[in-house]
Amino acid sequence: MNGDTVRGPSQPIAALTYLLGFVTGIVFLYLEPYSQDEFVRFHARQSIGFSVVVIAVQVVFAVFIGIIHAVSYSLAGLLGGIEFLINLALAIFWLFLMYQAYIGERYRIPQLADVIDQVAPPNL
Repeated sequence: MNGDTVRGPSQPIAALTYLLGFVTGIVFLYLEPYSQDEFVRFHARQSIGFSVVVIAVQVVFAVFIGIIHAVSYSLAGLLGGIEFLINLALAIFWLFLMYQAYIGERYRIPQLADVIDQVAPPNL
């Protein structure tokens, strides 16, 4: 894929960092001994970043649907359908990220990983 492959006991823990989004990401980022494992830290940071993006998408859609609903019911329904498809795609991608962590792959979300590295460098 686009990262290093890791083999060892940290793989299932890295997959669990995605389980409850940013909550498990934060827990495993600071929980000993996992906070010392670079592979778990990578996936915990990416889980937090991915969760922030998902929440931001949800907020944007909620605002737009709320505003458009006052103007046009049919347009709000169309936007609700688009939101459903985006949520489905995000859920499938979330499962993909969990699977990649479980098999030991250090999959980096292309644009998001660069932003995460700038906000919270890996060596913190």
